[in-house]
Amino acid sequence: MKKEIIENTIDLHVHIGPDIMPRKYDLASLLKTEKGKIAGLAVKRHFLPACGFDYGQPDLILIESVTLNNSVGGFNADAVFASAAMTKNPLIVWFPTVHAEKFLKSQEYEVPLEWFGNQTDYVPRKAKDVKGMNIFDSDGGTKRDVIAVLEAIKETGSILATGHLTWQESAELIKTAKEIGIKKIIVTHPVCPGMIMPLEVQIEMAKLGAYIEECYTMYSIHKIPISEIAKQIRAIGVNQFILSSDVGQVFSSSPSEALSEFGDLLMKEGITEKELEIMMVENPRKIVQK
Repeated sequence: MKKEIIENTIDLHVHIGPDIMPRKYDLASLLKTEKGKIAGLAVKRHFLPACGFDYGQPDLILIESVTLNNSVGGFNADAVFASAAMTKNPLIVWFPTVHAEKFLKSQEYEVPLEWFGNQTDYVPRKAKDVKGMNIFDSDGGTKRDVIAVLEAIKETGSILATGHLTWQESAELIKTAKEIGIKKIIVTHPVCPGMIMPLEVQIEMAKLGAYIEECYTMYSIHKIPISEIAKQIRAIGVNQFILSSDVGQVFSSSPSEALSEFGDLLMKEGITEKELEIMMVENPRKIVQK
């Protein structure tokens, strides 16, 4: 894959510290590492907002975010408004990740121990001791707090990402978001084990205008075959697809390295350089433009 593609890429999914679990980079070291190698990065933290940083004038596009886990008040519209007010580019609002109800129920601990690598100074809480979140009320409708969050996303011009919700929650959330008038939506790595969205539902969401995200870590950590990801791309179409790294783990490669390998592997499955450019360059820029 041409080096120029990565140099013009905006990676919309990169984990940074400080956070509860150790990370390879804080913002300063990430920007230093990726200077001149990639066009932009969206930074993410599971427990704290990743926004309001004093980073001066970086040499790349920085997209900041907030993740709606319990530590920021869950489905908290005020957290969206406050975080968006502290960013100059559109904010990504990830719905619950580590505190998504089904995700918690699938874990022994609040945070999977493998995320810590060899650094185990902090022992996370037992998952059973943490309140899980889902978007539905007792009658099966969408919770009022969730509607308030969606309205805040629309009002602030932010970007919705589905996080670790179940595929049923994600599908309902996207339909409701479209009714409210939200235009920028990302289906977060829908082949991730434990939250797999059926391909026909992914296609439906793409037809509604959502971008389907696939991440390098689905291959490198979760061992999803590249051939399966290539089939997913072919079924959905590159115009509603984005490729992200989802790196930042202490054992991971850098975002630019991860995406370069991801692209090379997909080319071996018949994905063209032009298609990679659409998914890595053109589509992310459409999402982050004001």
